Amino acid sequence: MDAAARKRTWIDLFEDLEREHPDVTALSLSGDGGETLSWRDLVRRSAGVSRLFADRGVKQGDVVCIQLPNSIAFVLSVIAAWRLGATVAPLRWDLPAPERAQLVALASPAVSVTQSGSGEGEVSQADVAAALPVDPATLPPSLPAVPAWMTASGGSTGSPKLIAPDVSTAVGEGGMPMAGGASRFSDNTDHRHPVHMVCTPLYHMHGFSLLWRTLTEDFRVVVMPHFETEAFLDLIESERVSFIAIVPTMVVRLVKSPSFRGRDFSSLETVIFGAGATPEWAIREWIEVVGGESLLLGYGMSESIAASFITGTEWLEHPGSVGKPFDVETMVADDDGKPLPPGEVGEVFFRPEGGREQTFRYVGDAKARMLPGGWASVGDLGKLDKDGYLYIMDRRTDMVKTGGANVFVSEVEAALLAHADVADVAVVGLSDPEWGRRVHAIVVLQSGADANEAADRLRSHCKDLLAAYKAPRSFEFVDTLGRTDAGKLNRQALARAREEENA
Repeated sequence: MDAAARKRTWIDLFEDLEREHPDVTALSLSGDGGETLSWRDLVRRSAGVSRLFADRGVKQGDVVCIQLPNSIAFVLSVIAAWRLGATVAPLRWDLPAPERAQLVALASPAVSVTQSGSGEGEVSQADVAAALPVDPATLPPSLPAVPAWMTASGGSTGSPKLIAPDVSTAVGEGGMPMAGGASRFSDNTDHRHPVHMVCTPLYHMHGFSLLWRTLTEDFRVVVMPHFETEAFLDLIESERVSFIAIVPTMVVRLVKSPSFRGRDFSSLETVIFGAGATPEWAIREWIEVVGGESLLLGYGMSESIAASFITGTEWLEHPGSVGKPFDVETMVADDDGKPLPPGEVGEVFFRPEGGREQTFRYVGDAKARMLPGGWASVGDLGKLDKDGYLYIMDRRTDMVKTGGANVFVSEVEAALLAHADVADVAVVGLSDPEWGRRVHAIVVLQSGADANEAADRLRSHCKDLLAAYKAPRSFEFVDTLGRTDAGKLNRQALARAREEENA
């Protein structure tokens, strides 16, 4: 291939950084036995893994499934696949076997990287770790991967699917992950190597996309094997972390830590909240600790059809908003697909500016929710105010209609989480002969809280904060909600299990 005609890729950016400072730390895994990689290590070890993949037949346009916990091997495998021009499909390593098999079948990978490597077409985590470093100059030039990744979804619908967004690893084509918000954390002209700590699972786009965004911009990246509240706070201080992105369950757990207010957050420059609805009271706590300009509340989805950010300072003027979506047109529609005026709640649709066609696609038994004219939705309910600020209320499938009134479960959950006795909660709708559906709260209590009196206390607490019809009519206390490491819940499955139990 003519070198002048070849498209530069993200791998080229990594190689530029290796040439510039090969011995500077690029990536480390925290915790006991955690590894640290210099830029030389990262580039050359991943090049060695790419040779391993190439020997297994991986080529441009193929898919490589990565089914690993947060690890050095995960990162090396992604870079190796991209060097060959292959699409990466990160999957939860701990999925039930039938669901994992469905997703792997949809991806049709040339290679799957698993912990054991015992299945057909699999490479083990140990094989990746043991691959010998290779000088990339001895390998063919890197090739663009289109799309860069496919991400798994469908847990809330029961129909597994892969989402393939319009993102390429070619520099300037499809943009780097989170490109619309890049100006908030991409200015690294002084090469001081700001520190990004990844604490969400790398199979989830929240952590995955930001890892690559910051790594290509010469951040030092610290990856936590899994999130633990006190370990996270310790690392903020010891690693002098400047950039973090956390999900709502983490936001709440951190605020409820007895040591939260006494911690040193002076190194933090940018804190992003995303991947779900964060209770307003928790946002205010964080603004007090890190400042409004350092906090960004983000909204987006795996389909990459829209994204928005709002600073904490701006959020205080528009509480509850996720900001103004950029580079897209936004419409809130009723059940018939007709536009609603500002202030009215409906389903939120987006389309590229200028009415261009949507470019993401689903792999599997799923169809995009579309309206004529190129409008697409992922099923979120929300509203726009007169100034164009977007407010996300709930997922369409999670809303509970009780006694003819709509209840947004995120609002009820936020109220319950504000109570000192509540460690975690999920609110669902259950069949009820009087109300049609009743609001039911599944609660994990804090250690030491009295379950015998909790229901009355929590019901009273909710009625102090919410309209009476929104307060849960029934409570259930459990040890765990079964959240994923990304903080995700399948509320429909929780409700279905309880309906079947009481059938």
